[in-house]
Amino acid sequence: MKISDNSEIDNILKDLPANIICLFKESLDTENVKQKLRSRKTLVRMGKSILPQLHKLSASENVSIRMEAVKILQLIADRRSMYEFIRLLEDQEFDIRWVAAEGLIKIGRRSIRPLTEAVRDGENSIILNEGAHHVLSALLNESEKHKEESFLLSLENFHTLGGTAPLEASSVLEKYN
Repeated sequence: MKISDNSEIDNILKDLPANIICLFKESLDTENVKQKLRSRKTLVRMGKSILPQLHKLSASENVSIRMEAVKILQLIADRRSMYEFIRLLEDQEFDIRWVAAEGLIKIGRRSIRPLTEAVRDGENSIILNEGAHHVLSALLNESEKHKEESFLLSLENFHTLGGTAPLEASSVLEKYN
């Protein structure tokens, strides 16, 4: 499927700089995989300078645009995308949630506090809790996992313990203040 001719996508991308529009449209093109990967790599090399545009695109209603933006953000793995990734942990699309979780893991341990705060302050979402469990399981060492076992269990077992996740998150945050 060649996406670059789609008028909906043209409309979504219209406010971006011309060079980013061209590269992003090429990164969406599923017919020319070499060009797609080359364009994505170029966008990743642009790094921090295009984060605001990528954050905007990651909020698009168009799943293809949202997914590509999140993939590029994950490859850049800049700490300024942490809150965007946390927001995307509640996306309706599983693949987008997965890439967002991997982005937080790639950013590293500095993601732990904002993610735990999101669990504490959020609406106790099963989707957020599952994503938080995945990220924290990857980032915490074995000793920390043991100490925070009740928090991890509350994230993992939403139907039986999920109601306690915000309370458990508060307890974890108090320990590390």
